[in-house]
Amino acid sequence: MHEKAKYLFLALVAVLACLLVWDFIFWSGRFPPNTYIEKIDVSGLSKFEVLERLRSAEVDKSTLSPIYLKVEGKVLSYKPSELGAYISPRRTIANSTSVTYRSNYLVDFYRRLAGNYTKRTIPLALNVDRDVFKIILEGFAESIDAPVQDATFALLPEGRYRITKEKTGKKVDIGASCVNLEKAFRNNERTAFVEVVLTLPRVYAKSLVKYPPKYLLSEYTTYFGSHDSPNRVHNIKLASGRTNNYVATSGEVFSLLGMLGDFTYDSGYKEAFVLYNGMLEPQSGGGSCQIASTLYNAALLAGLDILERYNHGIYFTIYPLGRDASIYSSSRDLKIVNNTSHPIYIKAYATDRKLTYRIYGTPTARKISFSRPMVFFEGEKYRPYNVMTDEAKEKINKALLNGKPFYTYVKVTKLEAGYETEKTIVSHYKMTGDRENVKIVRPEP
Repeated sequence: MHEKAKYLFLALVAVLACLLVWDFIFWSGRFPPNTYIEKIDVSGLSKFEVLERLRSAEVDKSTLSPIYLKVEGKVLSYKPSELGAYISPRRTIANSTSVTYRSNYLVDFYRRLAGNYTKRTIPLALNVDRDVFKIILEGFAESIDAPVQDATFALLPEGRYRITKEKTGKKVDIGASCVNLEKAFRNNERTAFVEVVLTLPRVYAKSLVKYPPKYLLSEYTTYFGSHDSPNRVHNIKLASGRTNNYVATSGEVFSLLGMLGDFTYDSGYKEAFVLYNGMLEPQSGGGSCQIASTLYNAALLAGLDILERYNHGIYFTIYPLGRDASIYSSSRDLKIVNNTSHPIYIKAYATDRKLTYRIYGTPTARKISFSRPMVFFEGEKYRPYNVMTDEAKEKINKALLNGKPFYTYVKVTKLEAGYETEKTIVSHYKMTGDRENVKIVRPEP
């Protein structure tokens, strides 16, 4: 009897050991009792079983809270699906590894027997469909986006002027807002900011009120040639309008190409002759170089600094020798620096026969003078010719008739506050544009 009891005891121990082994194997890697992934009960499930459950779960029914977007101080609530959010099963499983880990099986076994597992909630990992979220952001943009507006200045009759206040621009940054939501989801957060980028005005009314640019600093006029076409005059009038009433702040570098925009039909330009590769060819925006030359000379007379300037390859006598300027879309620009201490104001006037630029600002007491152009010819031993002497005139006329390339040097002298500074303008011409042998690629339309 004693032996029988012994065998029964051993059999019972063996059964209990088997049960413990089975329990250990079964529960290893599984989620403990009373464990939830937000609203999804995953108690006792393996990672594979949870993965399958997550793949079929609806995001709106599985999350504990909505998603909040913070937009300009407001907090808006959305169902996850409304923003294109969806469950990422694998990331959710990866984030829950520490929950399924068993550091002490016996303690774990005792807690299961005692039923004292407190409820544990694991966050769902979410991803977002950018295309869906962008639709929401574009809806915000319709009511938020506003263009920046610079303060404006306008001269009125009898020495009066009008100033309008600036407005800060706003724009929803769709890309950055998408990144914010994705980052929030990676951090298991449910709140994200919608980025609104502010664009500050270039010109502020307070600077115009304090230093109104109402005093004439310089003025320059060029006249149209006798063969200028209606298209060319149209382009000059259009371009002058786009530079008219421009205010440049102190220290600002302003670009003529930036003001004129693209030389396209959609921008309103027509085809007229431009100088391209030494030949005259009709292109959209032809005539804009007269804008550049006229504004360039007005800027020189105002004592402004010139950061970028190109002369024509061919000299045209409607401009002062050595003081013309050419522009060409994306490759040649006229860039001017407002080197005064206060704002300047540009006025443009174009009629059917002439173009005038006036530059206004506060009095600078600058005095500007130009030397006569000095000319020397390419390939010739350096010998400059003064264009005002008879010898030079004869030499220059003969050279021009032969199409001989030449350089010009013009000195610009500025007297200001008792100090005198000089700069030299160097220009290189291949020939004169008043000759009949300047090739025309095709007629203007």
